[in-house]
Amino acid sequence: MADDLILKQVIKGLGNIGEETGKEAVKQVAEIGHSIISGKELLGDIKPLTDEEIHKKKLEDQKKAEAEMREIRRNVEGEIGQVRQMIETEEEQKEKEEERERREKEYYAQMQSIEPLEMVSSNPAKQKKQRGSALAHKKKSSQPDPSQMSQTSEFKGKID
Repeated sequence: MADDLILKQVIKGLGNIGEETGKEAVKQVAEIGHSIISGKELLGDIKPLTDEEIHKKKLEDQKKAEAEMREIRRNVEGEIGQVRQMIETEEEQKEKEEERERREKEYYAQMQSIEPLEMVSSNPAKQKKQRGSALAHKKKSSQPDPSQMSQTSEFKGKID
């Protein structure tokens, strides 16, 4: 019995809480309804435009559209010019590269057609001997040639 009484009081308390919550929710909804702004309040007095105003508005819109189109055309023409310049530059570089490759091929073909006359040594001293020296002179020795000397180490020839 005591359990039944406690259970009834708990249910009655939950009912009171639900009733209070419902009343509060209704108050909140009412406040929200009062705070809503109607379209008329928001936009004020809206009057329909006259034919003259509609025509004027269309002209303004058309002028804006034409100005935007001119700006877009300018931008596109500028970009087209840049692209053309890039293409021309790339073509010039390609032509220079082709010319360089052609010259290299000609050079290598010419080098292959020339037969080496002599084997060139990588030793600098031998290279110098092979080509000779423009500055080299025959030095006169103070010693006479042994073929011109007699056995007694005297000159065979005229005496001055």
